[in-house]
Amino acid sequence: MKRFIFRCVSLRHLPGVVVFAALLAYLSGACGGASPSVLPSGDGGVYMALGDSVAEGENASDPEATDYVALVFDALREHYGGSLRLESLAVSGHTTQDLIEQQLPQALDFLRNGDVRVVTLTIAGNDIFGLAENSVCPTAPQNPACPFDDFIAETEGRLDTVLGELRNAGPETAIVIQVYPNPFAGTSSEGPGEYSFGRLNDLIEEVAARHDVIVADPREEFEGRAGELTGTLDSPPDLHPNDAGYEIFARAFLEALGLAAAPSASR
Repeated sequence: MKRFIFRCVSLRHLPGVVVFAALLAYLSGACGGASPSVLPSGDGGVYMALGDSVAEGENASDPEATDYVALVFDALREHYGGSLRLESLAVSGHTTQDLIEQQLPQALDFLRNGDVRVVTLTIAGNDIFGLAENSVCPTAPQNPACPFDDFIAETEGRLDTVLGELRNAGPETAIVIQVYPNPFAGTSSEGPGEYSFGRLNDLIEEVAARHDVIVADPREEFEGRAGELTGTLDSPPDLHPNDAGYEIFARAFLEALGLAAAPSASR
């Protein structure tokens, strides 16, 4: 079943963060109606979450209820029924290489042997933070002294492996990868962050298209709002989303999957 990548921006123009169910109410407006579903048919099955600390729900008030995986899981249970189960393999701090070595083998087993309906991923953010060891990269990532092109080439190879193997093992599974909003948006580091995450997100979109993987894009609602939607301005700073940020992430995933509504979160 050939899938396609699409974007609908109607919900991203809603002001502020309101009740989750309302934010996920019927998708309409710019798309001219509900977004077309890309979900496999059937009942029950498995929702599998892969990735880094964002996929694990770090900085959520209750990762078992308010991170994006919990919110997406609740919506998918409304679609597939209460027998749908969650298998989360995400690990805080993981890079694309860590995912290949530690998450991917088990993920492929699930895809080959189980009834996996949906896979979501948030990965490669920790790869980019590895560039912080270079004294130039944090403030001037576009400077030739920052090995950004090398980083892009190396990350492309690993991400290509991840998405390629997932797609080969689950040709009918809905696979969705997230691009990252700039966690420094609205701060003094907004410019370097925009460049760095912009290039990373371009890479994610390119590799996703290569493997017929859908992209969840929460960036527009984060513009200029890092202090509101993450812990970036906290002391000490935490770049991860807070509950309001995770609601936006969940909406981006659900919109990409074509779900028109979602319940309140509980897992």
